[in-house]
Amino acid sequence: MKYTVNMTSNKNSKDGSILGKVADFQQELKQHEAAGLNNYKKHPHVSACDRESLVYNRHTNKTEKLVIFGSNSYLGSTIFPEAIEKATAVTKEFGIGSGGVPLLTGTTIYQTELEKVIAEKTGFDDAMLFSSGYTANLGIISGLLRSNHLIIHDKLDHASLLDATVLSGAKMLRFKHGDMNHLRKILEANAEQYPNGIMVATDGVFSMDGDIANIPEILALCREYNALLLIDDAHATGVIGEKGAGTLSHYGITDREGIIVTGTLSKAVGTVGGYITASQEIIDYLRIYARSNMFSTSLPPSVCAGAIEVFKKMDSSDVVEKLRENTVYMQNALRTAGFNILNTETPIIPLVVGDIEVLTYMVKDAFDNGYFINAIVPPVVPPNLTRFRISVMASHTKEDIDGLVDLIIKLFEKYNLPRYVK
Repeated sequence: MKYTVNMTSNKNSKDGSILGKVADFQQELKQHEAAGLNNYKKHPHVSACDRESLVYNRHTNKTEKLVIFGSNSYLGSTIFPEAIEKATAVTKEFGIGSGGVPLLTGTTIYQTELEKVIAEKTGFDDAMLFSSGYTANLGIISGLLRSNHLIIHDKLDHASLLDATVLSGAKMLRFKHGDMNHLRKILEANAEQYPNGIMVATDGVFSMDGDIANIPEILALCREYNALLLIDDAHATGVIGEKGAGTLSHYGITDREGIIVTGTLSKAVGTVGGYITASQEIIDYLRIYARSNMFSTSLPPSVCAGAIEVFKKMDSSDVVEKLRENTVYMQNALRTAGFNILNTETPIIPLVVGDIEVLTYMVKDAFDNGYFINAIVPPVVPPNLTRFRISVMASHTKEDIDGLVDLIIKLFEKYNLPRYVK
């Protein structure tokens, strides 16, 4: 091995200039490309991203057929025939875009219908759409919070929640991942200083570890200390809960008082866009005051129409259950083989490797053997928890899963790594 990934070294310039880090990174990028790797630049897919996909290898100038274990399209919904057919028909009728922001000319009948579908699915009064899950989180936090408010994050919350907090100007504190005692201590210490001004934010399903937030205990603490609860269900929608209804459904929580849920259409729903779902009063306010909605062109009608069909498929088929079956099968196979996949409960399976350089070449080896999986390295995760991030899909076969597990065993043997890496 001749090249080591170092994604943290170029965040600051060696010479202190604005563009110095850009020049520094070029040297690393050249090494990356010379080593024939696929981390900084990606080989483009030349077919739909399903369980199998055609990928153009830019180093060899050849098209490869790969089994994909790196997609967020957990249900395989990017190629649902019903969604494709409907989106195609609506494109022909409405064109390729909405033509404006939601509060000007950008609101279409398919947007309003999809918002109703999402609200009904999640059990809230209403919902509103955004151009992405990222901008949905920007909209809710910067729309509601100000500098005299406090927001408390789980340590592993998604970057968009943290960026939104910076934009809002609110004070930010973070509790140790999943540690309810630490959350209680923070609430106790700050409740008097921030009466009616505290929000607790957490992912529903954590995007890198695959575990599920302890929403019942978090909600109980929020109510004890008069705090709002914000749940980011980006990786929970379509994955957990009754027919993929999300984290609240997963725990059987039916009360919605003091709760706001954000989500995305770009994961299990298979298209693009984000949403907020909450009480009618909160949604009415945010339609005017969520800047990332107000100043962004609304989703194309075809995107909304396709998403509606995916939600229908969740309710009318066993696709969510099939995803759960494949998830359990993969988790059991990896744990039985002795690998460390942390505490995942979902199709997001973090397989700890711990060595950045080895992981980089393992991903290339996997590609060369017909499997597309992702490497997750610092600063996204700590160096000792460098990992494969394996994503299971409902469309995967048992043979797909068995083949990947066998390959990973061989790769650990090739690089002389213990299977269980702490």
